[in-house]
Amino acid sequence: MRGNQVIQYIDEQKGAIEALVAQLDEIQVAFNAQFDEFKGQHDAKLAGLTDQVTARLEAIGPKLRADIDTQLAAENQQIAERRRKLRHEYLPQRQEAADELLGQAQAELAELRALNPQLDEREEGLKRQKANLEASLEALNEEIRQKSRGLGVVLHFAAIHKADGERQRIIGRLEGINDYLLNVRHRWEMENTKAREQQTGYQDRWQLESIAVARLQSELDQLDDETRRQELALQRATRHVLDALKEPAPGADPEIDAGLKAMIDLNIQTDAYHEGLASVGGFIGLLRGIDSGLDAIRKSIVSLQDEQRMHSAYLKTLDYRLPSQVTDFHKQWPALAEQFADEKAIGAHPSEFSANVEPILTGPLSESNIEAMFEAFGESIKNATAVW
Repeated sequence: MRGNQVIQYIDEQKGAIEALVAQLDEIQVAFNAQFDEFKGQHDAKLAGLTDQVTARLEAIGPKLRADIDTQLAAENQQIAERRRKLRHEYLPQRQEAADELLGQAQAELAELRALNPQLDEREEGLKRQKANLEASLEALNEEIRQKSRGLGVVLHFAAIHKADGERQRIIGRLEGINDYLLNVRHRWEMENTKAREQQTGYQDRWQLESIAVARLQSELDQLDDETRRQELALQRATRHVLDALKEPAPGADPEIDAGLKAMIDLNIQTDAYHEGLASVGGFIGLLRGIDSGLDAIRKSIVSLQDEQRMHSAYLKTLDYRLPSQVTDFHKQWPALAEQFADEKAIGAHPSEFSANVEPILTGPLSESNIEAMFEAFGESIKNATAVW
């Protein structure tokens, strides 16, 4: 095979892999959508059953009660640690952050207030200079008008020329003062606008920190209450145990026993969804890795072609022979695409998907087979370039 033919072959395989990935993406979307809906049902059942069990601990079986008691000790320890961190770390840190924002805001306002009289004084001084110059200019204009009447232009030419020079000098100074005034006013407007924006930012951040402080304080107040703390620990311990329940735990209350059985079924389904999501994610990641590897080989062959064209007078045209480890490996894409074509139906059965994917990942798409394919591809390139 010539280089162009190998590139075409690689592109075909990459296209087949990408199409398969697109199908698996749809399956992953279906898994996630169904899991979100299922998780709502699972969590609602878990919350209701947790309330039932904590209200009637005497009615549950000894094994379940022992598991809850064991977890209760762990929850009490975690709550104690949370309480300590709230009091000595989280609350002081957030309060300090809020106080710091308030201090920064007040300091910048003070700077703006200090700048205001300075700029005002500068502006008033410029206004006074401007008024004096305008008066001088008006006097010079009047002098020039008086001396320019009749033959005055001839008689007073030197004085008029001198007055006009002074007049131009004053006009130049007035223009400079007007520029200074404009700059002073512009600076004040700019500083004022900047300060307003910064104050708004400080206020928004301070409010967020204050809300965080209030929430943390509310949580600490609850944990400081011994009765509420014990209730929370029991709720969390019971929920933890029920959420992991996989085996029957009969007790003295038929209603609770029925709820426990339903919870076991939901927990098993949860595991199936987790397994399905992990399987489809791992499958997609593996295929993208193969696609990336083929892309690297494609770039190598393109580079060899470019080199051959640049030195065609000295380098022979390369002839590639793809070994069976390569061609046999890539024959599996059409069958896999057909196997996972019905994304909607597959998405409804995550455990079946996981069971179907497992032999693929340990068989045709095993790590050893993938490595053998790429090694064989690399060897074929090496053999082709041996003629150079």
